[in-house]
Amino acid sequence: MSMTGEATGKLDIGRVIQELFSVLGRNLATFAVLAVILTGVPSLLVGLVQVNFIEHGQVINWQTMLGGVVAGLAGLILQGTVIYGTVTDLNGRRATLAECLSIGLSSFLPLLGIGILMGFAIALGFVLLIVPGVMLACAWCVAVPVFVVEQPPLFDVFGRSARLTAGNRWRIFGLFVLYMLASIVVELVLGVFSGAAKLATGGGVTLMQAVIFAPLISVITALIGATGGAVLYVELRRLRDGVGPEGLAAIFD
Repeated sequence: MSMTGEATGKLDIGRVIQELFSVLGRNLATFAVLAVILTGVPSLLVGLVQVNFIEHGQVINWQTMLGGVVAGLAGLILQGTVIYGTVTDLNGRRATLAECLSIGLSSFLPLLGIGILMGFAIALGFVLLIVPGVMLACAWCVAVPVFVVEQPPLFDVFGRSARLTAGNRWRIFGLFVLYMLASIVVELVLGVFSGAAKLATGGGVTLMQAVIFAPLISVITALIGATGGAVLYVELRRLRDGVGPEGLAAIFD
């Protein structure tokens, strides 16, 4: 499905959400497997370590923090895989699991550098004042898709992302808010099931939460976030550059 047409300059939030769920619907099996491997499994391992230490009276430990870092790195690979799959899908072709993984893994080291720089700058913005952190997050929200698709020099991705998002950052902030609300709804719904399981088992569901509920929340939110970021990038390219997904997909050929 091609997102072509005249550039209006203003981001259509409804269009982005519609495309997000359309892409997910057409690629659910492939994207879900990627999310389970790259997000669900790390979350599961972190949860199991936490359960073990909680049972021994420890709450904070270096193993859990290391697991969180590993989960974050795997999330970067997931973004790369889903970006490729989304651009390919919007151009009318289904990307295979192997193709998506190849793109994600080959982009890992640069994406790691982008993730570190972005995380440090945004965190600093939040420490100084909340608003600069939010604005940086909105300005750089498509830095990862920019690198995966356009392959610019590492430090250029931030300026390129800022140019693509210029004029639409409040709309992008609105998308962030909707994503956060959707994540809260997912956690609340799964929390109800967790509470029901707690009542049924007399309270012994810490392990169940670690191996089922926490990984499931991670998979769902990662799927929506990664696919949404890719769709947002494609839409911004259409608006700013007049380039549809067929032009972007040609880069991967």
